[in-house]
Amino acid sequence: MKFSLIYEIALPIDLEATGKTESEVFWEVIEQAKFAEEMGFEYIWLPEHHFLEDLSRSSAPEITLSAIAQHTSKIRIGHGVVLMPPPFSNPFKVAERIATLDILSRGRIDFGCGRSVTMTELGGFGIFPGDARGMMQEAMRIVPEMWRQREFPGYKGQYVDLPPRVVVPKPIQKPHPPMWMACGSPTSFRTAGEMGVGCLSFTATNPPECKERLDNYRAGIAACTNPIGDYINNTTSCFTLVYCDEDEKTAIEIGGPNAVAHMGRITRYFGGILEQPGYEEYSASAHERQEIADGKGDPIERAKGFINEARICVGTPDQCEAIIRQYEAIGVDQFMGMVQFSGVNHEQTMNTIRLMGEKIIPKFKK
Repeated sequence: MKFSLIYEIALPIDLEATGKTESEVFWEVIEQAKFAEEMGFEYIWLPEHHFLEDLSRSSAPEITLSAIAQHTSKIRIGHGVVLMPPPFSNPFKVAERIATLDILSRGRIDFGCGRSVTMTELGGFGIFPGDARGMMQEAMRIVPEMWRQREFPGYKGQYVDLPPRVVVPKPIQKPHPPMWMACGSPTSFRTAGEMGVGCLSFTATNPPECKERLDNYRAGIAACTNPIGDYINNTTSCFTLVYCDEDEKTAIEIGGPNAVAHMGRITRYFGGILEQPGYEEYSASAHERQEIADGKGDPIERAKGFINEARICVGTPDQCEAIIRQYEAIGVDQFMGMVQFSGVNHEQTMNTIRLMGEKIIPKFKK
């Protein structure tokens, strides 16, 4: 199993009010990425988000990833995910952006795709939620066509009407960078498999629930007869929040409440998405997050419950390893940890990366 980190570039509003700046956070992320490469992590992922002030400052991930690429040499650079509905970005621009990143990373880019799960983002770009999935899938099929030949022949579909053009540059990786899709609902897991792209599971779940979703993906892969790319990327990656410390009490008291707070933060941006067409299946995961956000009681005790369920990965190196083993047991190919979140500071994040690199990752490489 491979290990990766995912960054949303978190700077909560209350932390910013204390004087923490966006500039500090961005440069800390670059330093953490450099250290993660030294510690044996194999991927760094950044998603695209807009207007989610309390959750994410990653509105131009292609620029941040380009900077990370210049400070590293071998770790894979994952754009996970590009928001694919064309009002976010014209498919021409997506193809150009990913190819340029592949060049500047010397062939290390992975290309993840998604549609957004907030009305804050969709509404900000004038996207009707019922169209978002169809827009994403149409754009996903177009982009590889732009890389296959010197001149793209043009395309006219339900959502996109593009003229013939020579789209440059082309990616270094041949036939093209690995493609992935963000998955949250049973249908999206199945769809990713049927399209022949990798699965980026971003649900706040535990390993048994994750297995059910991955079974949907694998059923889709088994039925894939017309992959959108030139090959099938049969790979799964599952996400969770990670905080590791040598002392169990410290890990739980710092990592636990911060993880619970982060899990609930996105709910303020849903904006009625659960009642919108095309997002009905996402409601189970969203309601789960809403319950976390609205939950009562001591945050540490709530966190302990999530740790016991392996819903978050918090504890000593041995305890974190035991949780990660549960993901290994259900066949996850890539364990994706979020280590920069809520009020966790730079030094604490670096310590988590160090402990994972020294105490955990080597055990999975044997």
